[in-house]
This record gives sequence, C-alpha cells and structure tokens, in this order.
Amino acid sequence: MKTVRKDFNSLFLESKDEFLSYLQQLVSIPSVKGNETYNAPFGIGPKRALEFILALSKQLGFRTGQVDNCVGWAEYGPTEKECSEYFGVLGHIDVVDVVNDWQYDPFDVTLDEGYLYGRGVLDNKGPIMSTLFALYLIKKQGYILKTRIRIMFGTDEESGSRDIPRYLKVEKPPYAGITPDCKFPIVYGERGLVDLTISNIITDDSLKQIDDLDGEFDHSFLPDQASVTLDGIKTVFKGSKAPSNAPDLADNVLPKLVEYCKSLDGQTGTFFKWINEKIGNQTNGSGLDLDYCDTESGELQLSFYEINITEKGIQLKISIRYPITVSEHILLAQLETQLLASMELTINRRFPSIVRNNKLNFIKQFSEIYEQDTGLDGTPVTTTGVTYARAMPNIVAFGPSFPGQKGIAHKGNEWLKISDWQLMTEIYFDCFIAELC
Repeated sequence: MKTVRKDFNSLFLESKDEFLSYLQQLVSIPSVKGNETYNAPFGIGPKRALEFILALSKQLGFRTGQVDNCVGWAEYGPTEKECSEYFGVLGHIDVVDVVNDWQYDPFDVTLDEGYLYGRGVLDNKGPIMSTLFALYLIKKQGYILKTRIRIMFGTDEESGSRDIPRYLKVEKPPYAGITPDCKFPIVYGERGLVDLTISNIITDDSLKQIDDLDGEFDHSFLPDQASVTLDGIKTVFKGSKAPSNAPDLADNVLPKLVEYCKSLDGQTGTFFKWINEKIGNQTNGSGLDLDYCDTESGELQLSFYEINITEKGIQLKISIRYPITVSEHILLAQLETQLLASMELTINRRFPSIVRNNKLNFIKQFSEIYEQDTGLDGTPVTTTGVTYARAMPNIVAFGPSFPGQKGIAHKGNEWLKISDWQLMTEIYFDCFIAELC
C-alpha cells in the first residue's frame, strides 16, 4: 500500500489533533439504541450523538439540518436553490452494545502503538468523521464546488435502518453517494441476508433434562461464551467472538454446547443431534445442502448465533448471507426440505441482495482514485455486509476497511489504525474534489 502523499500529509497534520479530539468526544457518547422517548426515537444515546455531531458541523462552518431526530446532515457547496441535486455521504453514529471483552475503555478513544481503540472507531464514527474531516479540508483550502455535498448522520443503522425511510419522506435521495461503512474498494453488490428462527416442539418431557441454558447472544456476533446445566452440573463453554458476517473467524461456542448435549434422551436429544449434523461447525451451509457459490460474490455464509429454551421446546437462530445470484425463495425451499416434522421456521429479518451498476461514472472514477492513492486493485467488489446502501437509492459502500482487515467490528477492542484513518481521509478528499469540483 502506498504512503500518504506529502501535500496531503501536511494538510492532515494541521488538523489531526483537532479531529482526534472531536472523534474522542463522539465515541464518549454511548449511542446504543434505547427506548423511544420525547424527540429521541431510538433512545437518548443516539440522540445525544446526533446533537453533538450537528453542533460540531455548524461550528466547522457547514450548513446543517435534521429530519425527525433520526438523520442529521452537514452540507457544503451551492445552496439547494442554486443546485437541487446533491452528492450524498451516509454513515451512522449509533453503535452496538458493549460486553465484558474489552481491555480498553470502550467509550473513549485510546491511542496505543498506532491504533485507535474504542466502540465505533471503525463502525462507524471514525469513518464518518473521516469524511467530515475531508470535507473540512476541502473547505479550508477554498475549493469551489459545482455540486452540493451532504454528509448524513444516521442513528439506527445497527437496529434495522428505520431512520432512512423517515428521512426519505421529507428529503429526496442523492443523485449518487457512498456509505463509508463496509470496505475498500468500492462495493457494487451486497449479498442477500435472511435471519431465521428454527423452533422445535418437545412433547415427551425430555426437556426436563436441561436445568438451564444461558449465554450472551445477539444477531450481530457469534458468541464466545455459553453454559448448560444438566442434573445440577453447570458446564461452561468458551471460545472467541467474531461478527456474524465473518463466521469463519469465530471460535463459536454453540457447536461445542450442541456436541455436549446430543447424547440427551428423547426428542431433546434428537433435536441436538439434528443441529450437530446439519449445522455444527459448518459456516457454508453444506450440512443443509445450502452450499451455494458464485464467481461474483463467493460462497454462502451461515452464522449460528443463538440457542435457547422456550415454554414449548428449544429454538435456535441462524443468519444466512447468500450469493447475489441466489434467490431467497430457492434458499428457503431447500432449507425446509431439511427440517424435521416437529420444527417450525420463522423469518426474523430479511434483506434481499442489491446490485448497482458498476459502470457508473462516479464508481469508475472513485475506483481509479483508490488505485492511485493506495497502489491496490480498485476493481469493484461485493460484500456479505448489510449497509445503508440497501435503504437509500443511489448509494454504494466505499470503505473503511482495507483488504485483509476483517472481523473487527461488533466485538471487544474494536480498532482503527491511525495511518488508515489518514489514508481513507485522503481517498475521500480526492474523490470529493473529483466528483464535485
């Protein structure tokens, strides 16, 4: 990877400490989704973060606005009367919750040997601050923009992106834009995702063999700890966590728990045997004959992220990210052929695949700039991630993770290399100038 060029390095260093301070202040706000309250549809934390970033943007000299306390923006260039269309940058300032797997204070920015640590430094406060930094440097240098640019700050990306439909009821979408919430190079396609619960009814009293089953479960990651208590004896299983879109990087504890319980009697044991055989440690769906793969987006990914006891039986939860050439209908039809008669399938969340035209002028231009600034291949790619590009028209993901960086978000010690923060700021700086000047 190339180093940051000298002229940009001097620009960056002039304001680096200032923007690191702004990032620290933003990270210090625990903007995890909370209960809806007055003027805070997604809780107090996201609302406080929105208020902070809007006040900062105004302080930096940008026009600001917001819709329904859901999405705010900072804008530069011609006014809306002078230019009705705008180029959009859409990121989010809400974060996933924190669990006890941190060596650093999650709601602070710790600089340690060239790395920034803190909840949101990568997903997505650091990158959206990077785009604001880039726009500030453009403004500071006195560039005249021919088109408006609007940096939008969402507050519900981690919990379903319910903020964007409310924004689009009031504001029109950008003619083109990016979300800095995925990876480099530019992402023209996002795989489909379906999140499922498989419930199994137990009618033979065999569930009484399990006194307790516990763990820290969430659809955003594969768990690193769970326990089961049989006949008063508690067994704890430990592993290592990974984001649910990178199951191959996890040491998932649930297959270990299932393996332990498959020798139980009756219908309970039968269900655990089925899970062990059909899912187990497999992350490509092969045990369920779901091992689809294509040259565009690679192989299917299956993440087994939860198991629990219910009043009627046992249920497990999985998320499946499938190639852009596969339909959800075909996927679910195949899955249902693998279920036992006692099982019921429920869809929790669904996100169909999206594919953008990778020949669009701005995509080609940004790909070339990425290659020039990094020395890396800029050919557009696809992702297993779910970004705001699915919620807002004309948006594609672009950054922040560089090739080889994977499985950083949604777990402890979330990090961002400060050199990468500088490089992405340079890339966004150059792309904005090329598109808007």
